[in-house]
Amino acid sequence: MKNKAEQNLSVSITDVKQSPMSIFEAAKKSNSGVYIYNRKKIAGVMLTVEQYEALIKKKSLDQGQDRKTEQLNQAIRQTLSFGSLMSAKNLDEQLVSLGFITKKIESDNYNEMMNELNETGKIEYQLQKKEDRTNIFAEVIGEQSNQSQLSDKLILKKIHLRVE
Repeated sequence: MKNKAEQNLSVSITDVKQSPMSIFEAAKKSNSGVYIYNRKKIAGVMLTVEQYEALIKKKSLDQGQDRKTEQLNQAIRQTLSFGSLMSAKNLDEQLVSLGFITKKIESDNYNEMMNELNETGKIEYQLQKKEDRTNIFAEVIGEQSNQSQLSDKLILKKIHLRVE
């Protein structure tokens, strides 16, 4: 398998010295960076201004999304008690209060939710989409309680957040 430098354009430092603008033109034409070699070692990468600014913007958006996910994770930890017995209704209401879409199909019927838990070991919630159109899912890991006569009681173990 080729490494990144072999997949993309690459030139020597001498080529850059002779014609730097041609390297920028090659980067623009290929829509990728151009690897610059100095004595058979990669010394750097040349990008157009547009490519560089797009990378900075993407990095900023990714950091903002990471921050948002971490804040959501903290809110979940403050709201829900892991390792405890809780009703499916209470779990659903707590997650809905944090912006997730309800799993309740009809008035106070959480049977589908409990079926999902029993079949897969988890209940998957989706955060309501915001302006950035990112999908955030919460995988609620738990098990149905056999300590209670009520079928909608579960033991909450973990919640994993996933961004797509």
